[in-house]
Amino acid sequence: MTRILFSNLGYARGIDGSLQQITRRFHRLIYCRQSTQETVLRYLKHIIVREDPDLCCFVEIHSGGRFIGKLNQLQSLLGDEYPAFDIANKYGDDNFIRHMPLHRGRSNAFMAKKDVSFDRVYFPHGTKRLIYNVDIGRNTRVLFTHFSLNFHTRKKQFSYIANYLKSCNGHFILLADFNIFQGFTELDDFIKTTGLVILNKEDDHTFQFYKRKLALDLCICSPEIVDNATLKIIDQPFSDHDALLLEF
Repeated sequence: MTRILFSNLGYARGIDGSLQQITRRFHRLIYCRQSTQETVLRYLKHIIVREDPDLCCFVEIHSGGRFIGKLNQLQSLLGDEYPAFDIANKYGDDNFIRHMPLHRGRSNAFMAKKDVSFDRVYFPHGTKRLIYNVDIGRNTRVLFTHFSLNFHTRKKQFSYIANYLKSCNGHFILLADFNIFQGFTELDDFIKTTGLVILNKEDDHTFQFYKRKLALDLCICSPEIVDNATLKIIDQPFSDHDALLLEF
């Protein structure tokens, strides 16, 4: 069996989406102390040790910068169990936003128990552009990303990744913060075009903002994977997003 963890860390600020924490910890959106991040990362490492995934996929992880205490959060998570890893700015090499002080160092990343081949692919639309494409063997590729907050930009990104998948061979697992604030119907065209299957249930929420709870963090995969796959939602009290654990 293969186990894959997908986690939106919220840059390890320790804000869980409740009104109380949003209000009291709002300042962490501007500057977050290294000690706060280290506390969050220890909690995440506990989850990783407990669940023992073969591949960990992260969005909203920081490689270090002036407003985050210069802590490379991926380096803090790495250990002997995960010798293969990569971290990259999520805005793209030619996107001016990556150089803005508050955005510098904001990244996606992964770490794996064994060497894997991977590609960095970039959306032509939107602010957050990085897509990781990781070949995990067994004729299977894991893609993970963070879709746009803007509805019209998301539609363009869904269309782009659907066309991208047509150029690849094998089975696919797509893990992402989809930001589908209008619900699963946003993905109807994407599912019809690709033939992939959503493993989540729409009433199993993965995101909280004050009183609003939504299923935003999804696992979508090839039909060949579905019969032997289980998806677990894992509480992350340090983030406004829950983590996903896929086993197949």
